[in-house]
Parts: sequence; C-alpha cells; structure tokens
Amino acid sequence: MLQVQNLYLCYPEQSKPIFEKLSFELQEGELLWLKGPNGCGKTSLLNCISGIIPMRIKTEFNGTIKLNNIDLNPVPINERFRYLAYQMSDPDNQIFFPRVEKELSFALENAGLTIPEMKERILQASKDFGLQEFWETEPGKLSRGEKKLLVLAFCSAQDTPLYLLDEPTSALSGESILKVKNWLIKLLSQGKTVIMVEHNPNLSSLASQILDLGL
Repeated sequence: MLQVQNLYLCYPEQSKPIFEKLSFELQEGELLWLKGPNGCGKTSLLNCISGIIPMRIKTEFNGTIKLNNIDLNPVPINERFRYLAYQMSDPDNQIFFPRVEKELSFALENAGLTIPEMKERILQASKDFGLQEFWETEPGKLSRGEKKLLVLAFCSAQDTPLYLLDEPTSALSGESILKVKNWLIKLLSQGKTVIMVEHNPNLSSLASQILDLGL
C-alpha cells in the first residue's frame, strides 16, 4: 500500500505552493490517474515520490510517503528504485547506453538476480513492447515512440511494487498504445500499484482513483 500524507511543495521562485496538505492512499492493484492543467503539479508529485524532489531539485518540501510501511523520505534515490520504477515524460532523459539490450539490463545488474533471471525479465519486457528486433540497435537511432517503449520496457523489467508513469502513451501509435494498455492490465493483475499522468481517455477505464490537482 502507498500512503501519501500532508505533502507540501513550494518552489523557491514561487510564493504559492504547488500543493499543500495533499494526502491519498493506494492499495495493491490500484491505478491513480493524475489530472489537471500544465503546471498544476502532476510531474512534481511523481518527482516527490521518486525522490528527485528534494534530493535533486531543491524545494521547500515536507510530508510523509510510505510504501508498504517503509518511509521513503530518507531512502536515497539509488536505493529508492528498488521500490519503484519511474518513466519520465522525455525518454531522452533516461537513455544512456549504446545498445538497447544494455539499457534493458542495466537496471537489473545490481538487483542480485542470477543471469538466467535477468535474461528472462529482459526477454519478457522486450516481447511486451515489441523490442526484440532492436536489441543491438543504438537507442539514439530509435524514433521517439520507440524510445518511450524502451523506457517502459526497462521499468517493466525492474518488477517493482510501484510504477510512476508520466504520459506513457504520448508519441505512440495505436498499436503501441494497445501494448501499453495490455501491460498496465498485467501490472494491476499482479498487484502492482501505478500512478499515471495521461491524456489518452482510452486508458481511463483502468483507473481505480482519479486525482485532479487543478481543482
């Protein structure tokens, strides 16, 4: 279960907080759909849960974030990703290696998995997002939509309890959107918790809760 209690966030250049006294709970197998206009704090909320705020982006921030009764606030970013996977809106911010296969395997190399376990996860993630033919490809040569699928695939391979998704279907075709939808259905059936920023109404049926930060 994810518990968010009394979150307060205010950037130094702003006099008004992005949000304050923000609280919600999510059970296993639930998806929270974040809505609201640009600038209302959707990505900022994901950054707070991931630890990017306040560890990388310095702001006035307080509140409690617990996942399965573990307080995430003191957990460093490099350790927090044992608990969550984060797909950012711009895939170029998360792609670093010269081959697709290396991108998929990197997140698993320090997870204590055996080589067969790593290969199984990478293969399954590649199948889910149609990336098998790109294993030896340089990620920089992929289209923006293919890069988005690559980031989603390595998030999937991490197999964490919590997934943070920032516009996962932007830049995707209809067939690729269906791949994402089927993956989300699988995640929820496995008891994963998902928080998603998304503008595609075709995915709204998956939401257990909707939080409009613009209200």
